[in-house]
Amino acid sequence: MKLSPTQNHPSFYRKQDIVYPVVSRRSGGVSIGINLSPSKKCNFACTYCQVNYHRLLEKAVLSTVSPKIDLDKLNKEVEETVKAVLSGEIFSEERFRETPFEQRVLRDFAFSGDGEPTLSPQFPDAVRLVAQKRDDLLHESVKLVLITNSTTFRNPQTIRGCDEIIERNGEIWAKFDGLNANVYHSINRSSIPFEMIIDNLIFASSRWPIKIQTMFLRNDKTIPSREEIASYIEILNRIASKGGNITGLQLYTVARPPVESNISALNQVEMDAIAEEVRKGTCLSTEVFYSR
Repeated sequence: MKLSPTQNHPSFYRKQDIVYPVVSRRSGGVSIGINLSPSKKCNFACTYCQVNYHRLLEKAVLSTVSPKIDLDKLNKEVEETVKAVLSGEIFSEERFRETPFEQRVLRDFAFSGDGEPTLSPQFPDAVRLVAQKRDDLLHESVKLVLITNSTTFRNPQTIRGCDEIIERNGEIWAKFDGLNANVYHSINRSSIPFEMIIDNLIFASSRWPIKIQTMFLRNDKTIPSREEIASYIEILNRIASKGGNITGLQLYTVARPPVESNISALNQVEMDAIAEEVRKGTCLSTEVFYSR
């Protein structure tokens, strides 16, 4: 099956190891990814992750730290990728050729990649470097975005990096797939306790404005139940009641082909029904992103 630009997100570009452009559903245009985990180390093993296959091939394991990257190389790759996007050069390439005209605009730099970016010991340094490069080459309206699995918010280096992101006109997009503890463990498959993720979200949203992003999927033909959605709403309200500044929710489903064949996308009707329940139950601004 031919993938659309928003479904085709390999974390590499040309001969680069760290920086890669994608057409992002949630950004509404081109997002330049910063892969601080080229070794594919992560402390989650999500069922819907398309990286897991490569982890198996390369015998990568769940880990709490990622090897260091070359910051000079990061600097060079950011500059070269920005130039390719701004000149329109990338849209002559097969992967980007069918990008709609209105999405051919650079929206952000996203710290994401093949694993949890905040596990990198260079996370704060990389944020500072990319922020400065953004200021030198572009305008601050091109945002910095951290896409995180919410496991390390209390770590000093994560706090430093997140402080920098917010100070430099950035956003924090925090993953929370935990409709309840059972769903969390079955989807994210991490040894990190469910309640710790919730506590981290309370801590983070009390210090910074955050968006919460949640994956909804079909698992062995089973979709999220009403009870699971009710649990999810209760947890969101709990976070907000503790003073959490949740600026919005991003509810999305599978877009890129996952490794595991029992995982598939919810359809538009199913996603809209979930979003309506969540809006009614939380009064939070809620965006919905479908499979294409």
